[in-house]
Amino acid sequence: MALFTHDPIVKRLRWVVLAAMLFSVINTLAGQPESYWHHPETAIRGDGMSIANPTNPTFDFFLGHGWLAYLGASVAYLAAVFFLVSILPRMVALIAAFAVLFGHFFGAANWLIVRWHLGMPAFALYGALLGAALAAAAFPEVGKAAVAGKRLRWVMLAAIILDYAVTLFGQPASYWLHPETVNEADQLFRIFMLRGWTASVLFELFYLACAFLLVSTLSSTPALIALFAYLFGHFYGASTWLFYHWKLGMEAPVAYGILLSAILVLLAFSESDVRRDRLL
Repeated sequence: MALFTHDPIVKRLRWVVLAAMLFSVINTLAGQPESYWHHPETAIRGDGMSIANPTNPTFDFFLGHGWLAYLGASVAYLAAVFFLVSILPRMVALIAAFAVLFGHFFGAANWLIVRWHLGMPAFALYGALLGAALAAAAFPEVGKAAVAGKRLRWVMLAAIILDYAVTLFGQPASYWLHPETVNEADQLFRIFMLRGWTASVLFELFYLACAFLLVSTLSSTPALIALFAYLFGHFYGASTWLFYHWKLGMEAPVAYGILLSAILVLLAFSESDVRRDRLL
C-alpha cells in the first residue's frame, strides 16, 4: 500500500517502539495495588502517587475507570502511534519514534525504580537492552553504525553534562558549604558529591572521559549499544529533576525527549544517504 512507509529502518524501528510501549502498559497494570482490580479509583502512577494526586498530573483518565478501559485505550494508542510512524515522512517518523521511546523509557524506569524498588541497575539494564534493539533495527550495517556512533557520541556527552548540570543546580543552598546535605539518588555519584563539589566535578570529568573512550574504542554495534544506554540513562537522570524536583509534569521529559530525538535523527540519519542507497 503506497500510503505506508517503504523505508526499512522505519519499518524495523516501529516494532521496537511498539515493544517499549507494551512494556510500559504491562508495568502499569502489574504495578497496581490489589485494591485496583475492584476499586479502580485506587490506581497509582509510575511515580508511586495516586492518579488523583494534583502534583505532576498525568493522563490517567482510562486507568481510573478500570483495567478494561485502560487496556482498550492502550491498544488504540499503540495502534495510532504505529500507524502515524508508518505514514509520516521518513525524518519526521524517525523523530517521532525516538521521542516515543524516550517518553516510555522514562515511564517504565519510574516503575522499575519507584514501584518495584529495583534501583539504578534495573533501568541501566533496560537502557542497554533497548539500545541493543535500536542498534539492530536502525543501524544493521556496520559501516553506517560506525558513522552514527562517531556522530552521536557528542550527543551522549551533551546529555551526560546536562544531567550533571541539572543535578548541581538542584542541590540545596547548604550543599556548597555542607556537602553532607547532598541530594542525589545515584549512589556512585553521591559518593563523590559527599566530598564536595570539587571532587564531584573531577569525577564527572573522569566519567565523561571513560564514557567517550568506551564508545570510541568498541566495535560499531557494541559502541552504539553502550552509547544508547548512556543516552537513555542520563535522559532519565535529567528528567527526574525536571519531574520530581521542579515538578514540571510529564511535559518536561516529553519536550526534552523530542529535542533529543530531533538532534539524534538529524545527526545519525541523512536523506542524502537514502537517495544514494537507492541509486546503488
